[in-house]
Amino acid sequence: MSWHSEITCFQPLLDTVADLAGVVVTSDAMHTQCENADYLLGRAAHYIVIVKGNQKKLCRQLKSLPWKDIPLQGRTRGVGHGRSEIRRIKVATVNNLLFPGSRQAVQIKRRRTDRKTGKTTPRGTRPLRLILWSGHPDNGS
Repeated sequence: MSWHSEITCFQPLLDTVADLAGVVVTSDAMHTQCENADYLLGRAAHYIVIVKGNQKKLCRQLKSLPWKDIPLQGRTRGVGHGRSEIRRIKVATVNNLLFPGSRQAVQIKRRRTDRKTGKTTPRGTRPLRLILWSGHPDNGS
């Protein structure tokens, strides 16, 4: 299946689910499309999406948030596949982003170290993940 057909299958596939109200739909960056967000919001669903370079303006907008001023929300440490990894997580409440219904942005910074060589993934090797969430924990949705 090509990526073009995968994008066009998003809504028809979810049309087969009778009720999406309150359901959280996750997708990769390919499906981070305004039309898909509008569709999910129209069906009273929530989304969690990854933001990458396919949404350049949105990605710039998220990167420009005052992340340095936002307190660290969590830190995890894990080991697997011959690597150790540290993730640092920050969450920001957002309004008026270039993406329908987005209410929270999540920044995940990670650092990986190869356990055999001791080599740490250099900065700039995709250490940053930006995620949008349409729900909000304070109101239970």
